Amino acid sequence: MQDIPMSVEFVAACLLALAIISWVARILSPAQKLSNCIPGPKSPSWTYGNLIDLLLTKEYGEHEFKWQETYGPVYSIKACFGESRLMISDPLTAKFILHNHLFAHGASQQKAVNSLFGSGNIFLARGDYHRHLRSILNPSFSSQSVRRMLPMFKDIGAKLVDRWESLGYPGTTVDITQTLHDASLDLISEAIFEHPFNSLTGQSDMASIQRTLIDTVSSVSKFSQLVDACLPYIPDFIFNFSLRLPIPAIRVLQEYRKATNELGRQLIQQTPSRDASSEKDETFIGLLNKTNAAATTMTDEKVGVHIRTILMAGDDTTILYRLAKAPAFQQALREEIQLAGANGGDNIEYDNMPLLNALINETLRLYPALPFAERVAEQDCVLPLSRPITTTTGIQITEMPIQKGQATYVAIASYNRLTSLWGPDAGEFRPSRWLEEQPCKGSAIGPHASLLSFLAGPAVLLEMQVLVTEIVPKFVLTLPPDDSAKPCFGLTLVPRTADGVQQIPIHIEHVA
Repeated sequence: MQDIPMSVEFVAACLLALAIISWVARILSPAQKLSNCIPGPKSPSWTYGNLIDLLLTKEYGEHEFKWQETYGPVYSIKACFGESRLMISDPLTAKFILHNHLFAHGASQQKAVNSLFGSGNIFLARGDYHRHLRSILNPSFSSQSVRRMLPMFKDIGAKLVDRWESLGYPGTTVDITQTLHDASLDLISEAIFEHPFNSLTGQSDMASIQRTLIDTVSSVSKFSQLVDACLPYIPDFIFNFSLRLPIPAIRVLQEYRKATNELGRQLIQQTPSRDASSEKDETFIGLLNKTNAAATTMTDEKVGVHIRTILMAGDDTTILYRLAKAPAFQQALREEIQLAGANGGDNIEYDNMPLLNALINETLRLYPALPFAERVAEQDCVLPLSRPITTTTGIQITEMPIQKGQATYVAIASYNRLTSLWGPDAGEFRPSRWLEEQPCKGSAIGPHASLLSFLAGPAVLLEMQVLVTEIVPKFVLTLPPDDSAKPCFGLTLVPRTADGVQQIPIHIEHVA
C-alpha cells in the first residue's frame, strides 16, 4: 500500500526540481530576448504567467479576444516561470508558421501527443513520413470517399433520432453530448473501420472508454500547466516510468490504448490477405498494410496509433446549442430542410442548402475545435507581418526576427474573429454573413471557408449536415431558463456549465 504514494511523491519531487531547471534554462535562453520587446498584457503571476487568463476562464477567449483588440494580431504573453510566447492571429504570419518546416510542435506537446496516440502518429509526422501517412489516410477522407458514405451517415442520423425517442427525450431537458458522441463514433467505426461499435444502442465498451478518456484529458488545471512547462526537461526514462504508475488518469489511458490495440488486432484479422499486385485493396487497413515500408502487414500497436488518431479527431456538439439559441433561424432552417427533402427525396443536395451551410460555417468560425496551435521555431528566422508593430522600446518593425526555441501560439479562435477580415461584428454569431457575396474580406489561409478551424474536413462537414437535417425536422430545440453552458478549453473547446460539468442541456420537443 506504500508503493503508490512513494511513486507519486517521487514524480512530484522530480517535477519540482525540473521546474527550477526549467526556469534557469528559460532565463538563459537567447530565444526570449526578442519577444520580450513585443507589447502584450501584463503578467499577473511569475509562476503561471498569463496562462490562467488564457486557459482557465469560465468562457474561452474571455481575456484573449480583448488582448487582440488592445495589442493587435501579434503580441507577447508570459507562460510559466517567465517564458515569453507570441500570440499570433496575423494572417500572413500564421500562414508562414503553419506551412513552414522551420516550425514544429514543442517538446512538451510531442511527449503528450505520443503518450496519447503512440509514436508514429500523423500529428507529429514530418517530411516523407508525413506524406506516407497522408497517402494512407487521404483516400478514406477524400470528398469522393465521403460522398460514398452518405447512406451510412443517414442511417446513423436516423438511429440517433430513434435513440432520442427511446430515451424519452421529447418533453424534457437533457444533456445531448453523450448521444452525439456516440453517433460520431458509430459513423467513424462503420465508415472508416468497417467495424460497427454500436455506440447508439448502448452496447459499446469502446464508446464508454472513449468518453472516460475525453473527460480525463479535457481537465485543465494550474498543476497541468506546471507539468507542461516541465515536460521538455524530463528525461524520457522518467516520463515513460510515470506512464506506468497506478494513477487513475494514467490507468484510463492504459485501458484506452489496450482497447484500441485490440481493435487493431481484430481489424487486421478481418482483413483477408491479399496480393497487392493482383487485387486493389482500398480499405483503411488494406492501405495501411500495402503502404507499410517495414513489413507486409502492420502490428496491432501500429494500427492502434492510427485508430486513436481518427477516433480523437473530434465531433461538434455546439451547432445544436446555437440552433437552440436562435429559434427564428431554426424555424427557417427547418423549412429549408423540408423543401430540400420534398424536391429531392432521399437525394438531398446538402451543399446547395444556404442556411444549413451558413449555420455550420458560423459555428466553425466562432467555436473552432482547436482554439490555438502551438509551434516552436527550430531555427533562427524572420516572421513576416501584415502590419507594423511598435516594440516596447519605441521602434517600429515591419518584420520580426526570432531565434531558435521561440514558442508561438497560432491563435485560431482569434484569427476567426479579426474585424479586419470578418467586419465590425466579427465577435457576433451571425450565420447570415455567409449568405453575403464575400463573408471574409481577405485571402483564405484555412482549409475551409477561409477558416483556420482544422477539423472541418469533408467527413466532419457531411456529418454535421446529415445530423442537423435529421434532427431539426423532427424536434424543436430550446435552451432551459437556467442555461449556463459556455465553451471552455480542454483537450479542445468543450462545453461546460457553471458548475464545471461538461455538458449541453437542451430542452427537446416534437415539431408540432
